[in-house]
Amino acid sequence: MKKILLIIALVLSLAACKNRGGESKVPNLRDELTIGGLSDDKWTYFSFESGEVVGQSTFASEEEDAAWAARKDWDLAICGEYLKTNGGSSGDGAGGIQRDKENTFQSLEEAPLEGYLADTLFIVK
Repeated sequence: MKKILLIIALVLSLAACKNRGGESKVPNLRDELTIGGLSDDKWTYFSFESGEVVGQSTFASEEEDAAWAARKDWDLAICGEYLKTNGGSSGDGAGGIQRDKENTFQSLEEAPLEGYLADTLFIVK
């Protein structure tokens, strides 16, 4: 089973958590987060609000991508080396990503209010 440790600015989806509930909150997660079930041919969708994987879809499936884009119950999706957030070209949510060079996830007390980037569409050939 493939796993990934996400210590990389877990800030990346805190904006989505803030916008959904209207208030800024840091999810109640452990010091490290391990997401199991990752694969190179399936997107694995994760919710910071629930702290769980909420589903998977086939990589490059237009039909499945469209269905997930309409959902708001996920924040981050991982497939191999690719990441997408529920915002921008990947979803109707308010997700975005930001690199924070000054804080670790453990030291972050409040998610920044601005400076997030939405993901953009790429073509797989």
